[in-house]
Amino acid sequence: MIGTYFKERMITINKDKYYILKHKNGKCYLIPLTIKKSKCKKRKKTCLKKSKCTKCQQKCLKKCLKTCKKKSLKDYKKIAIEVPKPQGVKNVPTHIHFYLHKSFTKEQENRIRRGISLLLDRWYTHHNQKWDGGTNAGTSELAACTDRYATKKFKPVWAKSSVPNAIAATNLAMNQFTQLIRDNGFKKSPPAIIDPRSSTTIYAPTASTKRRVPLSLQINPKQLDSQALTDLKLSGSMFHAWLHRAGWTDPKVTSYFISECPMCIMRNLNSKQPAFPDSGNYKFFD
Repeated sequence: MIGTYFKERMITINKDKYYILKHKNGKCYLIPLTIKKSKCKKRKKTCLKKSKCTKCQQKCLKKCLKTCKKKSLKDYKKIAIEVPKPQGVKNVPTHIHFYLHKSFTKEQENRIRRGISLLLDRWYTHHNQKWDGGTNAGTSELAACTDRYATKKFKPVWAKSSVPNAIAATNLAMNQFTQLIRDNGFKKSPPAIIDPRSSTTIYAPTASTKRRVPLSLQINPKQLDSQALTDLKLSGSMFHAWLHRAGWTDPKVTSYFISECPMCIMRNLNSKQPAFPDSGNYKFFD
């Protein structure tokens, strides 16, 4: 999971030297250095809390926590995904990069690559259709599909002004996705980590800012092995997670933008059919 692996590093607090053990659940665990190995569990693992520290210790601990949160990437494989260049969009990197946990199999890695590539193709097509020969006033097929079904929660958390409809929300989301792609490709955001998770399908927390947001994901390997999760459903599930990174929030049900836009991708922009309820798609959201 995100935030599990870290480099060990020696720090000094009040002239006492410690090694960082790990940072977990908001706590920084340190192991004290002693000449003799202690059998006492309390000496082996110490959790420092700011409320119990002196001002000097708080300053040191703040520095410690910052260091402690830096992920060691030794358990990850770096992968690059080519980014297509849509019309009317400038300053696009050639690739985006991810650190994929080595526990994923080669086939699972290939599925993740395909899912990301399909999503980038949808982003590329949206911008080309919106460019509309240079007017930049067209309506993409994705925006039109979303507009038929999405009626709620168009506005991301960082937006100060209202978003009037689903077409405007889709345009805003794809523009924000462009920003996330730029920040990743030009190394302006932290490394994008893809970690395994044991439940649901794909998870990413909602970001509260527009810039320097990593495209990190947690993906359930068992779902990648399931035939029920087609490539279209995988890319739609990824897009739902990245809408969280772009600032949109749940509920992940019918009529809400964060569900309807990804479900259009899952249906390959086709209309809804009564025989295939929405629950069969948004069960892959988290």
